[in-house]
Amino acid sequence: MGYKQYHRPFSTDEMNGHLLICDNSPGLGRLLSRRFMNMGIMAECCKSSLSSIKSRISEGKICGIILFAFRPDEKLLDLIRQLSENGISVFAGLYTSSASVHDCFRRAGAEKCFIMPYPVSSLCCTVMLYADKGKSLLSRLELLIEELGFPRRLSGFYYLAKAAEIALDSPERLWGSMNGIYEEIAQTYSTKASLVERAMRNLADHALKSGASARLTEHRLTEKPTNTELICALCDLFSRL
Repeated sequence: MGYKQYHRPFSTDEMNGHLLICDNSPGLGRLLSRRFMNMGIMAECCKSSLSSIKSRISEGKICGIILFAFRPDEKLLDLIRQLSENGISVFAGLYTSSASVHDCFRRAGAEKCFIMPYPVSSLCCTVMLYADKGKSLLSRLELLIEELGFPRRLSGFYYLAKAAEIALDSPERLWGSMNGIYEEIAQTYSTKASLVERAMRNLADHALKSGASARLTEHRLTEKPTNTELICALCDLFSRL
């Protein structure tokens, strides 16, 4: 079954603008920008000063902002409030684990706060999912596993995402026979349950060799995962993000 039948590229039209990465460190800002661009999300960098941020916002359409801070400066919190009120998502990387500081940013309207340093891949996944939360659960799961390195060219890619969607909606189904899940996926994609199971096993084999399963499980699994283990790991990661 051809993968092109299911693939729908992630576009900036869906996100209604660019991501603005505000950081005085050109290394981190450029790295994040490249990662988002590789994911099909337009991103640009600017300095973290309030004047630079306001200038970039006035120049073009911004859908989300990633910024980094050490403390809850009142002028910065006011800017976050304004951005939130105007529908611009703010993601704050905070160089402190203080709960009170994180609460200040969340109350101001920050969509998500990270404790820095934070893994780049996890940051990209989380921003991607939050910034595009209007998408369907299935589409968001596909975007997540694609970012982790699972290839869309394999039909098992779509079967895994669909299985996770089913499991997130009805977790109890994972503890019975997998046959019912395979059959539901087969009906969705007009194929056979046995082919769904085989394709997912093939995906697991590829994911082990490429390191995608290690990234999905945060290196907890060092052997080829079973289909059920892949589904559970994806559900767990998605829920935590």
